[in-house]
Amino acid sequence: MAFDYLYDQSETLLSRFVTFTTEHNRYDLGFFYSQHFDGKSFVLSLQNMRAVLISSDEIALDSNWIGKLDIRIEDVEVVTAFLKKTLSSVFKHDDLD
Repeated sequence: MAFDYLYDQSETLLSRFVTFTTEHNRYDLGFFYSQHFDGKSFVLSLQNMRAVLISSDEIALDSNWIGKLDIRIEDVEVVTAFLKKTLSSVFKHDDLD
């Protein structure tokens, strides 16, 4: 049986874990940023363990992340605004208030 490494890289990742609530639901998300992803963040729902690889520019263009992260329809607007700000800031806490 053949086995060939196509890619094997180690690096230190930036990571952030955020829990927040809306008027209707609670969300627990993990954010991971790596140079390997070309400016995109790996966003993980800690509730359903599903993830998306996305940038702040892609939030409005691609709505697949809504279902993958299990965002309820009544929360899409507020979560979209949060993600745009969070993903563009690359984990700076001071500008998220």
